[in-house]
Amino acid sequence: MLVLFAAVAMATGSAPETAVHANACQSLAGRLDAATFESIEAKTVESKGDMPAYCRVKGTIKPSIGFEMRLPLSGWNGKFYQAGCGGYCGIINPDVPGFANGIAEATRRGCAAIHTDSGHQRASANDASWALGNREALELYAHRWIPLAYAAGITIATTYYGQAPRYRYLVGCSNGGRVGLVAAQRYPTLFNGIIIGCPPADFTQVGSAFGAWKLRTNRDGQAPILGPDFARKLPFLIESLNGQCDGLDGKVDGLIARPSSCKIDYARIRTCPANEGGTSSPADCLTAEEKQVVRQWHEGPKDSRGRKLIGGMPVGSEDEWRVWYLPEPSNAAGTQMADGFTRYIVADPKYPGFSAKNFDFDRDPQRLARDFALLNAKDTDLSAFRAAGGKIIMWHGMADPLVVPWQTISYYERVMKRMGGRAKVQKFFRFFEAPGLGHCWILPSSSAPEEFDPLVAIEDWVEHGKAPDQILASPSKRQGSGLTVTKIRYQPYPLPPLVGQ
Repeated sequence: MLVLFAAVAMATGSAPETAVHANACQSLAGRLDAATFESIEAKTVESKGDMPAYCRVKGTIKPSIGFEMRLPLSGWNGKFYQAGCGGYCGIINPDVPGFANGIAEATRRGCAAIHTDSGHQRASANDASWALGNREALELYAHRWIPLAYAAGITIATTYYGQAPRYRYLVGCSNGGRVGLVAAQRYPTLFNGIIIGCPPADFTQVGSAFGAWKLRTNRDGQAPILGPDFARKLPFLIESLNGQCDGLDGKVDGLIARPSSCKIDYARIRTCPANEGGTSSPADCLTAEEKQVVRQWHEGPKDSRGRKLIGGMPVGSEDEWRVWYLPEPSNAAGTQMADGFTRYIVADPKYPGFSAKNFDFDRDPQRLARDFALLNAKDTDLSAFRAAGGKIIMWHGMADPLVVPWQTISYYERVMKRMGGRAKVQKFFRFFEAPGLGHCWILPSSSAPEEFDPLVAIEDWVEHGKAPDQILASPSKRQGSGLTVTKIRYQPYPLPPLVGQ
C-alpha cells in the first residue's frame, strides 16, 4: 500500500508525496540486502536554495565501495544518474560543481543519483598510494566498481520508489570520462546515455610518458624552472601566444580556438637578457631556460629518436598551468598525479625502483601498455553499445593541459575508421571540441567558457531521438570574461577546415 500510495502521489504531484517518501527514507536502510551493502544509513535532507529535499543514503557497497546516493522526496523524474570520479578517486564529493563528477545538478533536476569513491578511501584524489601492492583495489578502480555501483543504485532507487528507473545515465570527466569509455566498451547494456569529458583513454600513456615528460623537462637540478614565480609571467606569455594564433578562426576574441593549427614561432617571444635571469627577471620576457620548457610542454613527450609519443599541452592552456603545475612541486596537483602513477600504480617486481626520473621513453610506454592494460579504455569496437541503443556525447576542452585533447581526437577518429565512418558513428556517438575550456570546468582561465549543459543534450537524444547538432556555451560567470561573444557554439567533430587550409 505504501508503494502504491507513493506511486499515485508521484503521478499526481500531490502534497503527501514528500511526507510519504520522508517516512520511507527512515526505513530504507533496513530494507536493503546485507549481502550487498554494509554500514548503511539513510536520512532526509531538507531543501535549501535550489536544491530540493532528498533522501540521502550513505554506506559501503561490498567489497569496499563507499557511496552517497540522493533520492528526491518529490518529483522524481524516473531517471538514474551515476557519476564518475576524478583523479585517483578515493573521496566522496557529490557536490562537485557542474557536470564533471558530481551529482548536485542531477539532484536538482529530479534524478536518483549515486556518487562513489571507486573502492578505496583517501583524503585527496591526487593520492595514488592505495594502489601500492593492491591489485584488487586497482581492478576495482579500473572498471569493476562500475557495474557494482550501478546494480546497487538501481536496487536502492527501485526499493525506494517501488519501480525501476526508466532511463539510466553515466556522467564523468577526466578519470570519470575514462570510466564512461570503459562502461561503453566493457558494460554496453547498462546505460542509455553516457557523457564523457576529457578522458585519458590511454591512461598508461598519460600517467607515465606524459607525466614523466612534464617533470623531467621542468628541472634545473632539483628546482623547477617553471615554479610559483612563473605565474607573474603568464599574462605576457599568453599575450604573446594569442598575438600569433588568436585570429586563426577568423575571430579575435581571447581564445585560441584551433590550437592544432597554431604554429608558434618561439623566436618572436621576447627573451630576457642573459643578466636578467631567475626570479629577478622582468615579467615581460622569458629566460632561455623558461622558453625551452614552454616549447617542450607544447611539443609533448618524445623518444630518443624524436618520435612523438603523445601530443603536448595545447597552446592556449597556459593560464591553467598556475593550478596544475606551477605551485611548489609537492603541492601541484598535476605533479602529484604524475609522480603517483610511477611511484604507486607501477609498483611491480618487473619495475624495481621505477619513477619518473628513470622513465625510459623508448622502452617503458610499450611495457606499461601491456602490463597495465586494465587501466586503458582504447577499444574502438562499440558495436554492442550501439546495438543496445546507447548514445554518447564526448567532449574535450581544447585548453586542457592535464589530459591533452589530442588523444581523445585520435580515439574518436579510430572509432570512425573501425565502425564505418562519420555518418554511421554520429548516429550514436558525437564528439565536441570545446574551444578555450580547460580541464573539466576547472578554471582559473578568465576567458574560458564554462557554462554548457551536456545533460539536456543527452536526454533529448536518448528520450526524444534528437541528436545534438550543437551545444551552446556561455562565457564564465564566476570570473570576469575577456570574451566579446555571449554564446559559443560547440559543433560535432570534425569541424570544417579553417579559411586558407
